[in-house]
This record gives sequence, C-alpha cells and structure tokens, in this order.
Amino acid sequence: MAKKIYVISNSHLDPVWLWNRRSGRCAWINTMHSVVRMMERHPELKFTCSTSAQYRWIEENEPALFKKIAAYIEQGRWEIVGGWEVQSDAIIARAESLLRQGMVGKDYFRKKFGVDVNIGYCVDSFGHGAGLPKLLNAVGITHYVATRPLPGQMDLPPFFDWKSNDGSMVKFLHILDVYNTSENSWEEFQKRIETHLESPLEYQTLFFGVGDHGGGIYEEHLKWVLKASGKYDIKFATLQEYFKDMQQFSLPAVTGEIGNCFRGCYSACHEVKRQIAHALDRILTAEKLGIDAKSLEEPWKELLFNHFHDILPGTSVMEAYRNDVYPGLGSVIHQTNDLIDHSLSRRVAAADTQFMPEGGLYVRNTESHSVQKVISVTGFADPNKHGTLFNVLKDSAGETIPLQLLPAPSTFGPCGLPWGNLTAVVDLAPNEEKFLAYAVENQSLPKIGFHRQKNVLAKLGFQLFHDDHGTWGFTLEKYLHPADKAILLETQEIADGPVVSVLRTIWKLRSSEIQADLIAYKDISEIQIKLMINWKEPCACLKITFDHGIEQHTFATGAAADTVIRFQKSRVFQKHFCENGIFGYFPKKSSEVPMIDWCAAFSENAGAAFYSADLHGCDHADGLLRVTLLRSTPYADHHPFPRNEQTGFQEIGMSFMELYLSEESGMTEQNLPKRAAKCLKEAEVLEVTCHTADPDAFKTELPYQLVNELPEVVTQAVRKNEYGNWEIHLMNYGEETMLRLPSGKDLLLPAHKLTVFAE
Repeated sequence: MAKKIYVISNSHLDPVWLWNRRSGRCAWINTMHSVVRMMERHPELKFTCSTSAQYRWIEENEPALFKKIAAYIEQGRWEIVGGWEVQSDAIIARAESLLRQGMVGKDYFRKKFGVDVNIGYCVDSFGHGAGLPKLLNAVGITHYVATRPLPGQMDLPPFFDWKSNDGSMVKFLHILDVYNTSENSWEEFQKRIETHLESPLEYQTLFFGVGDHGGGIYEEHLKWVLKASGKYDIKFATLQEYFKDMQQFSLPAVTGEIGNCFRGCYSACHEVKRQIAHALDRILTAEKLGIDAKSLEEPWKELLFNHFHDILPGTSVMEAYRNDVYPGLGSVIHQTNDLIDHSLSRRVAAADTQFMPEGGLYVRNTESHSVQKVISVTGFADPNKHGTLFNVLKDSAGETIPLQLLPAPSTFGPCGLPWGNLTAVVDLAPNEEKFLAYAVENQSLPKIGFHRQKNVLAKLGFQLFHDDHGTWGFTLEKYLHPADKAILLETQEIADGPVVSVLRTIWKLRSSEIQADLIAYKDISEIQIKLMINWKEPCACLKITFDHGIEQHTFATGAAADTVIRFQKSRVFQKHFCENGIFGYFPKKSSEVPMIDWCAAFSENAGAAFYSADLHGCDHADGLLRVTLLRSTPYADHHPFPRNEQTGFQEIGMSFMELYLSEESGMTEQNLPKRAAKCLKEAEVLEVTCHTADPDAFKTELPYQLVNELPEVVTQAVRKNEYGNWEIHLMNYGEETMLRLPSGKDLLLPAHKLTVFAE
C-alpha cells in the first residue's frame, strides 16, 4: 500500500504565555483573518482549529469574520476540534475541570455551528493523565491528538488505542514531530516529508502552519505543499477525514498515564495553583448549594480559561500572572463567594435563632458524606463583658460542643475585648446544616496535648535540591541527592486546649527560614501542617519529607479520575547498608511525578499520606515520602535560551502553604481519593445573631439530598444544570457498587468509572 500524507493546516494559538491576554486575543483575530484570506484565494486549503474561547471572542467582536468562519465550517473546509474552552493542562488539572472543559466547549460548538466535536486536541500540553480517556468519553470525544511527550521522554506508537482502567478508550494520534511549520526552506520541508514516509504508519499526518503566537499560513509554505503534491501522495485534509481513512487499520493499545514531560511544571509558580484550587472549590460549593447554571456560566468560563497549559503549569511571564491571571481568578472567587453568601444568609434569615441570646454560628456541610470539620471564626469571646470567655457551642436541643479561643491573625482586637479565632470540631451528616449558639459552661475538659505532633516531628524534615532545570524542568527526571537539609532550631507550644493544640517549629535552611505549625484537632486523625517559608535560595527546590518506615510499601498518587501506582512492595532504606556482612535493601527512588490531592506510601497494615489541594509534585526516595513545596526558578526560564532575571524568581520571599499528614492503616489506592476529599473540603460557616424567623424571607430550595458514604466513591459535583435538573458527577475508584438515590432508586456505579446522571 502506498503511503499517504494528510496535511493538517492549523495555527497553534497560546492566548497567554510570553504575552498578555490582550495580545493573545489580538493574535486570535489577526490569525483568523489571515487564514480566511488564504482560504478565499486557495479553494483546496482546509483548516483545523480548536478552543471555544477563541471562537466566542471572535463572535463577540468581529461578526463578519465569524460569519465567514461559519460558512467554511458548513462547507467542510474549516474543522472544529478539541471541544474544550482552551487547550488545558491535562496532567495536574482536576477531573471536574477537565470534564467541564468538554461540557462548556462542546455546548458552545453545538449551539453556534451545529457541530458535535468528537476529536480531542491538546497538542502542546505537558503530559496526559491516566484517567483522561474517561473524561473524554464522558462528553462524547472518541479521538485525541497530542504532541507530547516527545521522543526520548516516552516511547509511544504513532497511532494507538489509549485506554483507562474502566475500559474507556480514545484513539490517540501522537504527532510525529511538531504541530507547525518550522522549516526555513523547500529543501528542509522536503526532508520533513521524507521523515514522515519513514514512519511505520501507512497514512501520515503532517501538521502545517505557523504556531505559538498565531500567524496562520504563509503563502510561501503553501507553495511547498502544492509543489510536494506533484511528487508525493499528499493532500490537504481534516483530522476527521484522516481518522475515517484510518479505520481499516488495527492499532496497538496503551494504558495509563502518558507523560511525564516537563516535570518542573508540577510545582512551578505555586500561587497560580493555589488560586485555581480555591476558585474551583468555591464554584463547586456554589453549585452544591443550588446556584443555577446561568449565574455560574461566566465564572466557569473564566476558571476554565485559566487552566490553559501555559497558565496552570506556571510557565507564563510574571506580567501575565499579575495583570491577567490573578485578577481573573480573583473575579471567580469573588463572584462565587458572593453567591454562596447570599444563599447561606437567606437560609439564616428564614430560621428562628432566639435560642442563641449572645449569637452563634450557622454551619453547613455541602458534601454528600458525613464529616468531622474544624470551624473557626475570628470574633469576640466575651462580647457582653461577663468576664468569662465562651467555651462551648450549643444547639437548640442543648447539646454542647467544646469551643476554644486561639490567637487571632492580629495581636489586638476591637474595643479592647477578648478577641481571637473561636474554634471547634463539629460532626455533620451529609448535607446537614446546624445552628450553634455561643455559650459558657462550667466544665473541665482534657487538653489535646502535643504527643501526636512530637511523634510526627521525629519523622519530618525539609530537603533542598539544586534545581537549575528552568521553569519547565526540561532535563529534570528525579531529585537524587539533597544539597542541604533544614535544621530544627526550636519548638514552641503555641496553644493547647480541648479542641486544638498548635506546636510551632522553626527551621533554618541556609539563608532561609521555615515556620511549620503542626496542628492536632479533637477527634480528627490527620495533622494539619501550616507553613510560612521565607525563601532566599534561587535555583533551588524545597521538599517536605516524611520517614514513614513502612516495609513492603506501595507508593501511589492521585490523578484526575484515577490513581497511579508508582511502585509496589518496596523495602525501606536500611541505615546500615552493610552490617555483619549482610546487605540491606536499596531504596526505590521514583521520578518526580504529578499528584492531585494526595500521595501515599502504604502496606496492608500501615499507611502514610500527604493531602494537599494545590501541591502537585512529589516523589519517594530513601524511604521518604516527599512533596515538592516550591521551585525558585525565574519566570518563563526556557533552556537553552539566556536567562532573564529582571522579573525575579518565582517563590523568592514569603510563601504560605498548608497540607495534611495522615498516618493510618487501611489505606488503598481505591479509598485514598475519598479520604483526601473529606479532609480537604471545609464546611461553610456564617456568624449569626439572635432573631425571629423573617416572615418575608426569600425562599431557598434545599439542594439535592444525595447521601454517598461509599468509601471509594467521590461526589465530584452536584449542580442545577441549564435545564433546571439536578446533575450529579460520581467517580468510583473501586469495584462495581450500588448507590441509593434520594428517589429510592439504586444506581449502578461500574468499577473505576465516572458516572454522570440527572434527576
């Protein structure tokens, strides 16, 4: 069979990267004008283009251009691919954000062009998570196109069936070289064609067009293709045409994570990862409270835009983060917090709270599972000057919950009254709300003490690694040997009471200082670690380490809609490698790998895990579970180009982070996602005064009363969709199981699968 080459015309358009958002939008419009002009002159030309945010911007600002594009789409010369709002990061982005990329993007393309996109398109993303086929299939995407990982990073067939552990599958086209035209002459272009013909595939795709900051298609390059068509079996085509012709061939199968390339991106620019995690939490909480889809449409689009593969990974220039990304994410957080506060305040207004003469709290669990949650409000501990501080919360039935006053963020309070963080641990059933009054009782409860923190402290550490790999970490595979370790200077017992104890530890690492507060709570097994890091070491990586000491352990990490086992049944490092002529076991050293929400080392009888919503890089070496806290690299430092230090280094100065450490038996790769989810999600809390029920209170609909106590099933989202129905997204990390719905029906949840349904 003669080899054929299908020329896929495209123009890779990064809306934010080495330029700001305005420049990216201009590139969108200018490139589309350029492409349309070329298509008008050359009827044989076809064009492939992704990203609903791009089409929407053109629709809203250039209606004539939009009409021309729509006409070419109808003619079959202009192909829509991707089906996402942007070409998102696909390795550390959460499952729900990736699912919504497809829901929002595909909905736009259906409404505006009548096109149901089934080709995923993420040509420049820095790796692809193991669960991505599930998320693509959930929105009807059957094919996927990507360039990375590059040759030498991972050996992959040029075209294959990519499968997840639930049987989901997409046909993955691994672009042979690049997604644009990078040649400077006809001779170089001809050589590229010859390279394609050497590939084992009978039918090849050759991606053609100017990329990165747009540009479209150059007239000279077009002449090269026309010239080549006289010598080779080569033609302009769409990806849809290519995939149709490829149906006759059987394909090899690949299962699991595809990456890891550019490992530095897991931890570059922590601040953008923190803000994205917080914004996603806020918008999902708003949905669970019943906020309608229309009210959240703009926040969702802004949040999804900022998952772009040069934003979330931390690889854009500082000005883009400062002037575009952070304000955009701030708007998402502000809008959703405003909607959440309206919803909760209206619930409070409709309640009779006369049982709380000195005020109290309204607490809401927005999750479908029961939780024990720390609640903390900065306020007065004796507002009416009784001379006794509040020490309990009481419900309307008189049941009490211990309350403890912790130091406030400020060293003073208004009016000279006792002031601080009023803190309690509250048990909440699924979807439960509670009204709790401030009160005083004569009681003597045992203090938490510091023994748990001291046990953790004996195994905790911080390591510094020289890290001159640039922002992307082009040459980074693993961090082998620490260049230095932090020295523990002192410990301080900051607070101790019946609810919480805080042990402050101060560490010195070269010129830098680390303050780590180890916090234990009543009836909560995890230790919270709050970090304040004054970092002064350029070109360095900082990791927090935990010496778990678990023999025959498995090292695993969370992923979007999946878990990834990095290695199994490893021995821990022996301190005396050769003793009495008997050799100990070498420790397994993992590469730097991505994590979402958790990483863990566990065996049948023991386990240790770090939980974090915004830390995404980790590894395991020398018996240590290690999470990457920061990488002090210059912004957009791209090897081998000269370094520009004028905009400063990421993470130099003060950084604030928090994570949780869990030491428990019974950990498995199936139940760790739910354990992390229960730990990382906070309850909603409002301060409440004494009042009668407002007779004119706004009506508030109770959200969907789903109860999901299954230990291996995570409720990703509960939302009021655009049709007014409750839509639920459930991820089952375990074996096939049943879930009882509020209607009384039983829902079958297939093993390891994402289930989306509406009631």
